[in-house]
Amino acid sequence: MKKLCFVIIFLLGLGLASEAQMRSNSTPEKEAVAIGLKGGLNLPRMLYFRNEPLGRLPQAWTFTPTGGLFVEIPVSNLLIIAPEAMYVQRGTDITYEHFSGTNVHYSMNVSYADVRLPFEFRWPVKPYFQPYLVAGAEGGMRLFGQIHIDRTAPIAMDQTIDVGDANMGLIHAGVLAGLGIRSRFDLGRMGMVVKLSATYHQGVLDTYSEKEKTGTVEAVNVNAYQVTGWRLPSGIEVCLGIAIPLESHSDDACASFSSDRRWFKHSKRTKYGY
Repeated sequence: MKKLCFVIIFLLGLGLASEAQMRSNSTPEKEAVAIGLKGGLNLPRMLYFRNEPLGRLPQAWTFTPTGGLFVEIPVSNLLIIAPEAMYVQRGTDITYEHFSGTNVHYSMNVSYADVRLPFEFRWPVKPYFQPYLVAGAEGGMRLFGQIHIDRTAPIAMDQTIDVGDANMGLIHAGVLAGLGIRSRFDLGRMGMVVKLSATYHQGVLDTYSEKEKTGTVEAVNVNAYQVTGWRLPSGIEVCLGIAIPLESHSDDACASFSSDRRWFKHSKRTKYGY
């Protein structure tokens, strides 16, 4: 985790340091505000701090859908702000053997509505090839979800409960960072932007509810569910986005004047238009 953060910070610093050089070596390309849709897959996990036994439990990689709307707001030739409104699922899937000999399967799947503010630092090598680094912040609200626990004898259990204020915090806050490729195409009188990105997301707010912490409700507890530390959501998202720039590719007044008029020849073969 520390190595990943160091690499991301180093790459972002390298991108900012090279901005001035790239301005002098590349021809600025006019960019317009664009609005689009994106969707893909999220691989959610839970990180447990101050609770070493939970941190050692094996978590399976699960694939959940994510998608939403985004807007591209160009700030410069190299920087784009791209706010998003996203639907995403967070949680975990754990299967292990308890020291008592009980086999336990514990899963959590919670849906959120997120608002994100990513900053994209891009290298416009070509209109159709623009690699970029992205970093930003996100916040969200819990919508709905389920927690399922299944264990064998000696104390068998197969229980599914709905997620709510009794077992999950309402608000999510986190940070994100990653890599992407952006392509811009001109399609006649309109353009299109295509983006493919992979981002790492890390929550910074504990997801245990206040009712669990204060003992107002009883936690479903088989070692995979304890309220003795912090439970922070994380995940890796891979998304494909398509956007339409809010501009039209029309000729300027002079070009229209010269191309849309008839031409006649003077006796000296000089062209005049009307």
